[in-house]
Amino acid sequence: MSRTIRTFFEQLSPDTESTIHLDEIESHHLLKVLRLEEGDEIEALNGQGDVYKAKIEKAAKKSVQLAVLDKRLVPRPEPFFQMGISLLKGNRWEDMIRPLTELGVGRLIPLITDRTEAKLKDSNILSKIQKWEKIARDACKQSGNPWMPVFDTPMRFSTYLEKMDYKDAVLFGSLSPFAKKCENISFSRISKMTIFIGPEGGWSEGEEDLAVESGFSFFTLGKNTLRVETAALSGLAVARERFIV
Repeated sequence: MSRTIRTFFEQLSPDTESTIHLDEIESHHLLKVLRLEEGDEIEALNGQGDVYKAKIEKAAKKSVQLAVLDKRLVPRPEPFFQMGISLLKGNRWEDMIRPLTELGVGRLIPLITDRTEAKLKDSNILSKIQKWEKIARDACKQSGNPWMPVFDTPMRFSTYLEKMDYKDAVLFGSLSPFAKKCENISFSRISKMTIFIGPEGGWSEGEEDLAVESGFSFFTLGKNTLRVETAALSGLAVARERFIV
C-alpha cells in the first residue's frame, strides 16, 4: 500500500471548492523534493478539518495548482484537548510539538511557572510561534491529522487561570499523594479538556494550592519523576484513551 502524500494550504480563495493554489514552499516540496508531476494525486489539508482529494493540474516553478476531486470534513474529536505546559529551554519545546500534533492536541499554552527556567524575549515571540506552526503543519501532513493546533503566547500560570473557562474539565499533573490515575477520574459529558503539565522541578506549593482552590482533578502518571516532554505526551495519550468520545 503506497503512502498518502499530503500538502498544506492556508489561503482560501473563491474557487477553493474546485481549485487550490499552493505557496512557493509547498510547491517546491512537491515538485523538487517529492518529484511529483502534473496528474499525480495527493491530499490537501487546510488545518480546519477539511481533507481535499486533488490532483496536480498545473506545475510551475514556484506555484502548483491543484484540481479538487473530492472534499470531506473530518469532525474534530471530542473532547477538544488543550494543554498548558511549562516552557522548556532550547529545542525541547519544539521537539514536543510534532508528537503532540500527531496525537491531536488542539491548543498549546506555553506556561511560565514559579520554577520555569526557560525565558523567551518578547521580540522573539512572533517568530517562535511561526516556527511552532510550521512544525505543526509538517506533523499534520505526516500524520494525516486535519486539525492544526492553536498556539498561545507564553503566559504565567496564575494569569492563565484568570482567563480560564471553568466549565472545562481540567486534569492537573502532579506527584501529590492524592493525585489519581486517569482511569479513576470521571467527568460528566465534556466538550473540552485542559491538561496542565508543570516543570521538572514540580509545581510550587502556591501553584498547587491554586489548582486545589480551582477544583482541578489531580492526576498522576506513576511514581517516577518524568521529563516534561514525557509527561506531556503520556498525559495526552492516556487522556485520549480515557475520555475521547
